[in-house]
Amino acid sequence: MVMVLMIFSINGSIHLICATQKLNPMYRKNFLSAVFSLVLVTFSLVSAAQMGERQEQHRQMEARRIAFLTAELELSPAEAQVFWPVYNEFNRKRDEMMVRHRTARLRLAELDQLTDAQLLELADMEIANMEEMTALRRQYHERFKEILPLRKVVKLYEAERNFNRNLLRESRGAQRGRGRN
Repeated sequence: MVMVLMIFSINGSIHLICATQKLNPMYRKNFLSAVFSLVLVTFSLVSAAQMGERQEQHRQMEARRIAFLTAELELSPAEAQVFWPVYNEFNRKRDEMMVRHRTARLRLAELDQLTDAQLLELADMEIANMEEMTALRRQYHERFKEILPLRKVVKLYEAERNFNRNLLRESRGAQRGRGRN
């Protein structure tokens, strides 16, 4: 009876090599079931860890956004107390909308495999998504004007663009750094 099981990791991905020779069919079935269960549990744990890591990265990015906007807008304590709940509500609704739009787009197959009717639906959906996002921005623009001086509303939009631009630069730099290694 010969059983060989090797599990190893290359760049964070898990690889499994299993060889069974001259095993009683009953033992082979039990052995393979145990190996499959082990691999399934391992992949589940790795997936959960990656999900937790993504959530932590998102939390850190939002903390950086808040710090950046706070510094750029120079909010007084009274302004901050009124502004942040409204801005956080806007951000939550915008994030929910973006996830909903992304999910709807992913539901469709590869672009080359779509029918003309599906392409029309996709194109119309893109415009509807943009209009929905514009309506949300317009709604909160009015609310921001009620709670902040107009100069700070304009600074908010500029600060958001600058933050996103900086985030994109960091992301590109990190990708270049990984590509060299």
